[in-house]
Amino acid sequence: MRFRIAAAVVALGFVFTTVSAQAAPAPTAVGSWSMVPMSKDTDGDGFIDGDGGVPTRGALSAAPSPVFVGADNFVAQPHERLINGVLSWHLNPRGYPVRLDACSSSGDTYSWRVLSGTQVVTTTKAKPLTRKKCATTVMLPEGRYRLELQVRSGSSKDTAKLTANVDNILFVAMGDSYASGEGNPRNVDAFLVQGGAGFTPYWDSDDCNRSAHGAPAQAALRLEESSPKTSVTLVYVACSGATVPAGILGAQRANGQTASQVEQVAGIIGDRTIDVLTLSIGGNDVGFTSILSACALARNCPLAKAPFGSLATFPTVQDGVQTRTAGLPAAFDRIARCFAGPACVLTDGRSVPPLKIANAGRVLPTLYPDITRSAAGAPCTYLTITDTDFAWARDTMLTPSTQNPFPYRTTQGTTVNLATNAGTLNGTLLTTNRLGWSPAVGTWGASGESTVGRGVCAGADAWFFGVTGLVGFTSGSFHPNPLGLQAMGKQIAAAVAGVLGTRLR
Repeated sequence: MRFRIAAAVVALGFVFTTVSAQAAPAPTAVGSWSMVPMSKDTDGDGFIDGDGGVPTRGALSAAPSPVFVGADNFVAQPHERLINGVLSWHLNPRGYPVRLDACSSSGDTYSWRVLSGTQVVTTTKAKPLTRKKCATTVMLPEGRYRLELQVRSGSSKDTAKLTANVDNILFVAMGDSYASGEGNPRNVDAFLVQGGAGFTPYWDSDDCNRSAHGAPAQAALRLEESSPKTSVTLVYVACSGATVPAGILGAQRANGQTASQVEQVAGIIGDRTIDVLTLSIGGNDVGFTSILSACALARNCPLAKAPFGSLATFPTVQDGVQTRTAGLPAAFDRIARCFAGPACVLTDGRSVPPLKIANAGRVLPTLYPDITRSAAGAPCTYLTITDTDFAWARDTMLTPSTQNPFPYRTTQGTTVNLATNAGTLNGTLLTTNRLGWSPAVGTWGASGESTVGRGVCAGADAWFFGVTGLVGFTSGSFHPNPLGLQAMGKQIAAAVAGVLGTRLR
């Protein structure tokens, strides 16, 4: 018996001394990189989340709390406001966050080395390589880099080499209510479901009724999500009621603004160059509110005197619109001098440094959409505004070209020939190509030249609110509704993508 046990021990000992440890698997290094999104939509609702705080309760209800929490923590959260309406906290002097991904690699540890030319910019510490922890983020200024991923397993190592072009698109959005998202506060869905009674809108910028639901903000998010190799930083200063002299080139005192939009942008971006700048302006300059009030209160409104507003000093609405339209080219010239021009002179006479537009950068003035047609494509009739007056508004202000004179048919059955020597608002916006700008025509084309009309009387096809209320939440009246802003954002994104070209790869 003892002999058998001893033999077994000897046999076992023999096994232990002859089996060698298996060698660790050879490491494999497979790397990739991407830009970390700057325009973030953390909850996937289609709107940018900012860092300006969120109501303590009822963020998306009809009556959200006026007290906000979570502002300035540099973490985008669902339903947060932009900082004073501006997504600019990502403009870090150190550069932009870049994700270095080793997740397709195998081994024990990984590390990265980043080089610009022959100079080592940064080297990350070696970290354990696991399925959940396989990527790191570094801050890099824009430019071209060589990336070296090293993966180790025991004493073995493997290296992967990549090239990267760190590219952030600086997107500036300026203009009036059609750019600010007027009528679409963060909790607009509560208004659509519950109606105006007890509804309290909350905005990304209370003074300007600016909202991340606005078309430029939706466009910026679309562009961000279209390419992992670029990021998009939005600087959003559009303000409801803006005109060229009071808004773009001068402060909107009535809205609590102390600086022009040009100055606001300069204060945010410093000496950075702008890659794309969208501009919605001119509607208030030609008397948007005066026109609506005149057409609501009087038939044959082009022949009537505006009851109030910017056209009230003119003999007729038509005279006022044409006089104001005739002044737009010179106004656009003044704006152009503030966009990479030799000198920028503001409304109050002060000279300030012009904004810097990148060599390949573009200014995109956006044409106004068509609020005048029914789903069937016929002129609207809405409340007290007649189809004749809607047709006049479309054919003398919104269409890129018009008859001169324009034959206006009155309710009495007579025809009055209206002089249209100054052309139309959208037509004048098209002529800004002479300034080197790239007019974005999509919002007009998709609403004004489509088979289906999108005006205030188009029912479920409408891109615009009618009257949203006589008291309380009135600001949405005759402005794009959520469907309209979504469509406009899509058109603006397409126009921007068209000028950015291969950068959105």
